[in-house]
Amino acid sequence: MSRYAKAARLLTLCIVIGALPTLSACNKSNDQKASPAATTSSSPSETQKTGEATELWNKKFDPPVTITTAIVDDGTSRGNAFKAGESMEDNANTRWMKENMGINVKFDFIVTKPEDYQTKLRLLLSSGAKLPDAFAASGDPLQSLLAANKLMPLDEAIEKYAHPEYKKLLEKYGYALGEVKKDGKIYGVPAFFMGDEGTVMWIRKDWLDNLNLQPPKTLDEFENVLKQFTDNDPDQNGVKDTIGLAVPLKEGPWTWMGQTDAIVSALTDQMINTYDVSLFWNKGADGKLSYGAIHPDAKLYLQKMRDWMSKGYIDTEAGIKDPAKAAELTASGKAGIMFGPFWMGDWPLGDATKNNPKADFEPYPLPTGPTGLVGRAEKPIVQGFTVFNKDFDQIEAWFAYFNKIFAKKLEQAGDPYFDPRWKDGYHEGYDYVKQDGKIIKSNFEAAGVPADQWPLKDGATLDIRFMMTNILGNFTSIPHSNVEAVKKFLADPNAEPVTSIETDVKQMKKRQLDAAGVRINQTVNEGKNYYTGPMTPTMKSKGELLKKLATESYLKIIYGEKPIEYFDEFVKQWLDNGGQKITDEVNDWYAKNQ
Repeated sequence: MSRYAKAARLLTLCIVIGALPTLSACNKSNDQKASPAATTSSSPSETQKTGEATELWNKKFDPPVTITTAIVDDGTSRGNAFKAGESMEDNANTRWMKENMGINVKFDFIVTKPEDYQTKLRLLLSSGAKLPDAFAASGDPLQSLLAANKLMPLDEAIEKYAHPEYKKLLEKYGYALGEVKKDGKIYGVPAFFMGDEGTVMWIRKDWLDNLNLQPPKTLDEFENVLKQFTDNDPDQNGVKDTIGLAVPLKEGPWTWMGQTDAIVSALTDQMINTYDVSLFWNKGADGKLSYGAIHPDAKLYLQKMRDWMSKGYIDTEAGIKDPAKAAELTASGKAGIMFGPFWMGDWPLGDATKNNPKADFEPYPLPTGPTGLVGRAEKPIVQGFTVFNKDFDQIEAWFAYFNKIFAKKLEQAGDPYFDPRWKDGYHEGYDYVKQDGKIIKSNFEAAGVPADQWPLKDGATLDIRFMMTNILGNFTSIPHSNVEAVKKFLADPNAEPVTSIETDVKQMKKRQLDAAGVRINQTVNEGKNYYTGPMTPTMKSKGELLKKLATESYLKIIYGEKPIEYFDEFVKQWLDNGGQKITDEVNDWYAKNQ
């Protein structure tokens, strides 16, 4: 798994999960146990109104069923996830599931570190012990489980039980599911990211104004702004102490903040990364995949960055800085431009304004290159997978809960999977309270909610995702489902939120909302990574060597230690030291799984 997916998983939930039993024993083989009967618990009037559709959201298992799972929970990184006295094992949602769905959740094991979780899976596999019914898996343990035929193929269950809109997502983003595919079948249920972190260009507008400059629309104009920000005292302090671009080159052209994918995309249709041998693999006209960092077009990027470095437009210490360190230049008022996601408008760029009230970073569309190219990289769209013990025979029930959560995220009128008990939120007194006929989800004191009704004693917002995700592995988003909400509040910042997604968007800071709008309104190519399979054997044995070779070679060229022609020597070294073998493995996988 790439470091981006790892980081994102830690930033979202850090949960590893279990599952629910099925509602009927239809179409089960003779050696499978019968499933508990399902009943509805709605009132007669509700049932008469919705008819058979009620069955889709209002299932209850009788007798109750128990589902086994496992988690990573260190008790601290999840923050405000539970009230005092509650835990992952006993909370409002586990009690609600037992009472309203007849589902008991049991954790086979709880560990505090992801590496301990991976070790536990390896031990269960090597000893032949029973695996949890459903759980998150990735990397080597996932591949070992697949190779040992310990996991359930899900194609039939997905087709039969999954929410129709979720099946559409699987079709649209099928290219990203390679890690859980084997022999043409899918063995994991993916959870998706929102997909809204695409790169925008952040610029000190006050510096533009000080120098009578317009926001750059082309790469040539962008270069001129870099020059002016470096040479012409944009902060008007009488000292030559500023640079144009804050960029972290320690991890190469692509990273989670401060990345230069916009520069790459203005010069070529190839996407480039040096710090992860599994990312980016571009698709050529011949239908084969090639590693972007060794493509001849990469020289266009290297030449441009080399030129800017020689002229002082880029921080001379960029080669030893990670994203957070690079961002310190913006906070300190020494750099005027940085690329990255919409959320940078709050942190880290908001720190510049804290240090200097006149500092005004604003988001702008990405610049167009000399041949009309403009674009950004597509960040990973899948945040994780939930897999199932091959002997698990209750998959229909797992989807009953999954569909309920998904429908809440979807909030589609007339959706028969939508649980009306969750129309205002998940659990009153947890993710929302009612006050004077209004639904309050944050800022409880300001809204006049009595302190004894606050979800948490300090008035903070409770992060409901953890308890709701207890059996799902990850709390899935619906890619780009916030687009209309962003447009709504851009048009009218004072509009009232109606849906949960609108409530989330409403809480964005103004600069974050503006940046989200910039990304949405600039329809550009987003370079995909076409290899989404597991780490190949040679990636495992040679990946670190090739990462070091590529990243250091790029830096040598950018800093002028080597001529641009050195790129060809680097490519030969990369191919000879395992790169060619990896290319063969990647294309063999792609031919079988595209």
